[in-house]
Amino acid sequence: MKLNNSIIYQFTGNPFVDAGIWAICGWVEKGKPEELNKEDLKRIAKDITPLYLTSAWSKSIYSIFPNNPITNPSVKDKESRLKEFLNNLIEEVEPINDSGNCISCGRRDVKVIRTKTEIPLIGSGGLINYFPFGQPGADYCPSCTLAVQFSPLVMYSCVKLLLLHSNSGKVMRLWSKDAIQDIRRQILMKDFTGCFDENYKNPRNALFHIIQNIITKYDERWQDEKPSISLYHFTNFIQGPDLNVYNLPTPVFRFIAYLKQHPKYADWKRILKRGYVYVDWNKVKDEEEYKNKINQVYDNLLNGISITRFFIDHKEKTAYGDWDLLSYYLKEVRMMEKKRLETLKRVGDELSEYIKNTQNIKRLNQLEQAKKYETLRNILRLIEKDRVKKSSNKALFTLDEFVTDLFPDGYLGWKETQDLLIFRVYENLHDWLVEQKELLSELIVEEEVMEEKNND
Repeated sequence: MKLNNSIIYQFTGNPFVDAGIWAICGWVEKGKPEELNKEDLKRIAKDITPLYLTSAWSKSIYSIFPNNPITNPSVKDKESRLKEFLNNLIEEVEPINDSGNCISCGRRDVKVIRTKTEIPLIGSGGLINYFPFGQPGADYCPSCTLAVQFSPLVMYSCVKLLLLHSNSGKVMRLWSKDAIQDIRRQILMKDFTGCFDENYKNPRNALFHIIQNIITKYDERWQDEKPSISLYHFTNFIQGPDLNVYNLPTPVFRFIAYLKQHPKYADWKRILKRGYVYVDWNKVKDEEEYKNKINQVYDNLLNGISITRFFIDHKEKTAYGDWDLLSYYLKEVRMMEKKRLETLKRVGDELSEYIKNTQNIKRLNQLEQAKKYETLRNILRLIEKDRVKKSSNKALFTLDEFVTDLFPDGYLGWKETQDLLIFRVYENLHDWLVEQKELLSELIVEEEVMEEKNND
């Protein structure tokens, strides 16, 4: 079987190997790894050798492949040594088989045990006491080892280095395209800066920036995608290697994709800005001044924590977005059932009507100020009691709705319910609340007073 008629690469699930395969595909402009051949490998090896030898890139490489021909100060003829290393690997590249002992592809046999000089985050040569079975490294075949050498082309600088990995070919193809475009710009302008760098130093913010940029920049049917996306934030220094992994939940990706075409997308940007902490917005001139600050919206989305409170501004009595946007987040990301959403919306509408018809700003303020589950529950009781006095024809909610829809987790999830009800009131009464601003600013309700009313 001739090699040029055989498949030499398929994706493996190994993030460093797959990144290298995507880098090769992007560099030689081929759509899938099955189309690659040895000529493509020779081409990219020839192109990246002078790139890696520049001072900026050798600095990046130092954190990825320590003590290799480029970064080892004892190596004098770095270019010839790098060429020799890559060409030897290319000569050893074989087509994939049915089986093999390579721990990456499992489709080819290992010829030499590789160390962290060639594969990030594995064994450290002579320091074998920390690794399984006393091995100095790991079992990688020449083909997978070669692919890893090109992975820096699609890495992202973020103090350490970021490596994006996904089972979505669409996400990876477009990400590698952006990264390689930056490298081609460096070559054209002779302005070498190393791995793709947009001055992000917070890896979580960088992850959302990368994903949002791909979704916004490329007109694809993103909502049809259900990708698994991981971000590896690492260094590979001989002393002090480090790794943090951030996983972007598939529902969060789909929510971000949905936002792209939503008419309230501008409000989503405001919600994101509200997530940044320790920012003096009166002094901010551009995004560079805050983009690396902690963003609680991003962090909560990564950690499965609700972000509903960022949709409302108590001080301004404002709802950001609309119920359509918020309910999509609740369904897609929070996995909230349709019946519960319908109940929350209806109760929010009833509360809005009650507050406006009675001009009872005090009750709204009490809803906002409630700091305990018992307090919120009692306020709802007082509102229902008042509605009964006014001969309301329909109960605010049934017992079943109270237990299963409003507070299904009892005191554990009451704060999210409070936020959702207030959001709906703000959305419904926006214009009316604007007219009441003077009265609202004068209204101060002390929690002690509320506690006394708990026994009414």
